[in-house]
Amino acid sequence: MRPAVPEWRLLAPAPAEVLQRFPVPPLAAQVLWNRGVREPEEADAFLSPDERRLGDPFLMRGMHEATQRIARALALREPVVVFGDFDADGVTGVTLLVQALRRMGGKVEAYIPHRIEEGYGLNFEAVERLAATGTKLLITVDCGISNAREVAHAHALGMDVLVTDHHDPPAKLPPAVAVLNPWQRGCDYPFKGLAGVGIAFTLVRGLVRAGVARNGLRARELLDLVALGTVADISPLVGENRTLVALGLEAMRQTQRPGLRALMAVSGVRPERVSSGTISFVLGPRLNAAGRLQHAILAYRLLLTESPEEASSLAAELDALNRERQEMMVRVLARAREQVLALPDDLPLIFLADQEFHAAIVGLVAAKIVEEFYRPTCIAEVGEQSSRGSARSIPAFHITEALRQCADLLERFGGHRVAAGFTLPSEQLETLRLRLQALASQQLDSAALRPVLELDAEASLGELNWELLRIVERMAPFGVQNPHPVFLCPRVKVVRARQVGAAGEHLRLTLSDGRLACDAIGFRLGHRLEECVPGTYLDLACTLGASSWAGEERLELQLRDFRPAR
Repeated sequence: MRPAVPEWRLLAPAPAEVLQRFPVPPLAAQVLWNRGVREPEEADAFLSPDERRLGDPFLMRGMHEATQRIARALALREPVVVFGDFDADGVTGVTLLVQALRRMGGKVEAYIPHRIEEGYGLNFEAVERLAATGTKLLITVDCGISNAREVAHAHALGMDVLVTDHHDPPAKLPPAVAVLNPWQRGCDYPFKGLAGVGIAFTLVRGLVRAGVARNGLRARELLDLVALGTVADISPLVGENRTLVALGLEAMRQTQRPGLRALMAVSGVRPERVSSGTISFVLGPRLNAAGRLQHAILAYRLLLTESPEEASSLAAELDALNRERQEMMVRVLARAREQVLALPDDLPLIFLADQEFHAAIVGLVAAKIVEEFYRPTCIAEVGEQSSRGSARSIPAFHITEALRQCADLLERFGGHRVAAGFTLPSEQLETLRLRLQALASQQLDSAALRPVLELDAEASLGELNWELLRIVERMAPFGVQNPHPVFLCPRVKVVRARQVGAAGEHLRLTLSDGRLACDAIGFRLGHRLEECVPGTYLDLACTLGASSWAGEERLELQLRDFRPAR
């Protein structure tokens, strides 16, 4: 199987009379139009996220019941446990609820399961241990929607359960006191794309709206956690998520949270420069490394501690775990990629199972394979009796629904449209592979299996200027469904080209269109140096950014792709 080559697609131009009414230059107006902004007043709302635009928490189905039960637990000082997933979304959501409920006077503890020993979601052993310690109220974060039997068992043991989750709900919901999930039937909450930590934050807003004493708690103290979890979980950065992350990034830049400050320090991050990219590629992986290689409780302790000394120690431990995770990732990805290259090109779904694939990182490896080969991908660590796997997909193939159609083969599974996890008897691996590939063959044609690079607008080098960059920066945070604007620059001449980076993995170009010259960087494009002979004309797909050298800031194009000029 060969790596996928993206198809360039220039988005349709907006009507000229509409662009003229926007309070920004035409190129920026076109980008806003591409993001769904149709009126000038909508442009202001998009460029200036405002907390006042968040939805009414009581539009979320189950909010009345959830806030009433929590208020009673707070009033009676009942033991409460917040049970969360072991990834960054779950950990930040648990931290947020524990921090908020303790400030509100609650007697609250956290429980995060071990990824390998316990697996994802509620489990009977944990439920029984928590009941034995006297827990009266169990609140899930980022899990629980598929744990009907475990929730019923908790009730039988004398615990009430509140489920907060953002994964696809099954036909039969768990018998909880309340279920908070915007995707459930009958839920009128206007924004459906909240991460687990976003639903936890909405629950806290509901408690405040219901009159529970805040005791000085401010939204700003929690928004850093919301930004961390939402971005790390690759949630869509549109609508309410975009507002929450924008406000959360501002809170992060001024955070006094010792754990977050220590994590930035050990990562070499300047707080004032934090962006969604910083979370995706620097902070998020370090938080996730705890749950992947040891126990996610380390990340929880880091985010909740008030001790700078403990924060420094925990941040150093997470940084070391992340380096170990990176080394493991290189080995496993190389092995997986070698296997993929031996597969036929017409295979619609990649399914790999190997004893050498560590369950803690199979999701990361699957994501990398999808990125390069653009096929739904399932990767599993083969055990003697039971195997654990992760799946990542493309928009045209709902991987969790596909797993649901194979539920008779699985011990457990869960997820959403483009990401899922599953466990099954090892003897069923081959049957699962054949079934999933058959489903993919039915649903995916060759067009669906070719990635598309969407280009926002055609632009000359002169139009990619400082004024445009400043407006583009206000369109952040960038992420899923709000990508960094990509411009098509046709017929640009290569003046100079060279490889940069420790292993020559990046490409540095000087370019000219006959009127202006500019610099460009192509990250991980160093292997294409021979296509950039000086004097060659290229069409560029690029984003606009800035670089700093010797204290001077300069405009810089960041290459996404290029091809010989037409």
